[in-house]
Amino acid sequence: NAEREIESLLAAVNAERDVPVEFRFEAAVCGGIPVIRSMQSDFPGDQVSMLSGIINGCTNFMLTAMDRDGMSYEDALAEASRLGYAEADPTLDVGGFDARSKLRILMRLAFGVEVDEEEISCRGITDLTKLDFEYAKMMGGTIKLIGVATTVGENKVAAYVSPCYVTGSDQLASVNGATNAVEVISSNLVASTYIGQGAGRFPTANSVMNDIVALAKGDTVALPFNPLAKDTKFVNNYDSYFYIRIKYRDQVGITRQCGEICEKHGVSIHSILQNPITRRDDAAFVLITEKVPLSSVMGVCADLEGLDWCRGPTYYMPVLREDWNE
Repeated sequence: NAEREIESLLAAVNAERDVPVEFRFEAAVCGGIPVIRSMQSDFPGDQVSMLSGIINGCTNFMLTAMDRDGMSYEDALAEASRLGYAEADPTLDVGGFDARSKLRILMRLAFGVEVDEEEISCRGITDLTKLDFEYAKMMGGTIKLIGVATTVGENKVAAYVSPCYVTGSDQLASVNGATNAVEVISSNLVASTYIGQGAGRFPTANSVMNDIVALAKGDTVALPFNPLAKDTKFVNNYDSYFYIRIKYRDQVGITRQCGEICEKHGVSIHSILQNPITRRDDAAFVLITEKVPLSSVMGVCADLEGLDWCRGPTYYMPVLREDWNE
């Protein structure tokens, strides 16, 4: 992978040099926010248990417009394109892939874990609707595209990129527009949050120039990516509370069947949300689960979609915090 190739190249080049070559890449993640340098210098003596963040400016701008201004997905994307936040082909942004690439770099720095990007669960914002924001507001929060990496037991790390429900009191809920934010939970520093401009030519150029100046001053880092944690493994599953949106054609027995399918997959239901029905042939409701594995939720959704009253694909997303309902 890229990190090992860079490290091998640096080792080969520096073997024949008195003054070693440095590799700097601050602008690669979150534009102008100095999160890379902080992970290299402030956490080697600490133990990170979780990092989470809004690490794509385009999608955060769009979600802010959908939440605050009531825009549709299509209108929010058009506005992001007009302002230059979205590329001509926005797939990397709206599909969550840009955020996944950045999360992979942060995982190596925080946990010493190397993982193939394709193994990280990744869901973009293309399937979000105004209805999801209505239900999020009903619950007292909003929706953000977040990259998360967390320890899930001894020497195991899980990660995902997904829209997440966040409460209105969560500091990430107030990060709007093209702003980025990264929160690092660790043993010694407890909680460290980095907020700033994560996109745009000037914030990005500022990080590039800072790297150049640091090199000119002779500043050094021992390793560009921090040491590998050889005993730590990546696992492609995680536990969370989940939001599941289900479109349906109204009939008797829907709640009973939902309960039976959830029981089959070991999923306990925390609550059910439903706006007043205006069209009986095209309505929707939301299940909020208790803390369960992602794999169980995927099984529930697959079984629900096989029922005759379920209209189209279901939609699920994790709830970011375990204390979301306190």
